[in-house]
Amino acid sequence: NWRVSFLVGMVLAGLALSTTLPDAFTTLERPMWTIVLAGLLVGVGTRLGNGCTSGHGVCGMARFSTRSFAAVGAFMVTGVLTATVVGQWLGGVV
Repeated sequence: NWRVSFLVGMVLAGLALSTTLPDAFTTLERPMWTIVLAGLLVGVGTRLGNGCTSGHGVCGMARFSTRSFAAVGAFMVTGVLTATVVGQWLGGVV
């Protein structure tokens, strides 16, 4: 039940913010399918990594978890490689 409540709250908060502060939102410069795919990949990565990037980076590394140090290293390398490849693919515009 809390998961459904969380998702509903996220949607309602976004709708409330978009009506009260419409200038806070910009138009998407990417197709919607890429945004959805990115969100799904984040969810899969969180599941595979046994936690989110900030959880590993802030809490895990603070308690000197070997798994968190390895995870943060993998996140950083993957992020740099992805940004480099996508940047080259898009002609330097990321």
